[in-house]
Amino acid sequence: MRPSFIFLSGLLLSSPAILSGASEKTNHTSYHEGMVLISAGTFQMGSELNQGYKTCMETNTICKKKWFSDEQPAHKLKLKAFHIDIYEITQHEFESVMRENPSEYEGLNRPVENVTWFEARKYCERLGKRLPTEAEWERAARGKTDSVFWWGNKADSGKANFCDVHCEKPWKVNQLDDGFSFTAPVGSLTPNSYGLFDMAGNVYEWVDDWYDEDYYRYSPEENPLGPKKGKKKIMRGGSWINYPTGVRSADRTDSKPNARMGFVGFRCAI
Repeated sequence: MRPSFIFLSGLLLSSPAILSGASEKTNHTSYHEGMVLISAGTFQMGSELNQGYKTCMETNTICKKKWFSDEQPAHKLKLKAFHIDIYEITQHEFESVMRENPSEYEGLNRPVENVTWFEARKYCERLGKRLPTEAEWERAARGKTDSVFWWGNKADSGKANFCDVHCEKPWKVNQLDDGFSFTAPVGSLTPNSYGLFDMAGNVYEWVDDWYDEDYYRYSPEENPLGPKKGKKKIMRGGSWINYPTGVRSADRTDSKPNARMGFVGFRCAI
């Protein structure tokens, strides 16, 4: 079980809702409306040994090194250029295409959530798009950094909507407050250096890849597509329910593709 959920077991079991303008932006102009072009290039994916554990110990009361083993080894990847949505898909956008809104926390400009991986993929395909690969997602989320978070190495509630003073469980950094108890309207907080909003926090985002905890040990060095098969799909970015550990750029979380959760949404890529 990934650490993102271990810390929140009480919340997961008690909430019916869950159970049922940036720097360098002009350098990434998109020809697709509402998307940013991420140029071809190389970046470091994953986390260095003990990086996740160290961050965990700074903010949480319970941590185990094995929770972060699937983020290792940190490795260089080369990716071709791609476009990715500036914002998480909103409830208005999803309902306009899919004619339904399964979200638990309603608001037309809030991210759609409570969607399965299959529904997320279908939405993107209807627009001639696709879900981003895990590697594409992490490159976009990092915003040209190798730091723990895209803004640096310390948790900052002004940069991401994560579980702060609203958490039901005590944690070491309980003075932070992003101003939102649940999901926030998309784009409410600071974008990263690519001009992308909510790449950390708000809602988890489905990506295309199957999950394998050992994938980084045999992943190709160029344009990896993930394992050919699996039982669970990957979710990235953390959400409003997560401690800071879960909104790190390298954090990996998995779930069955037919799962519905009030803290999981998506964005599309081309």
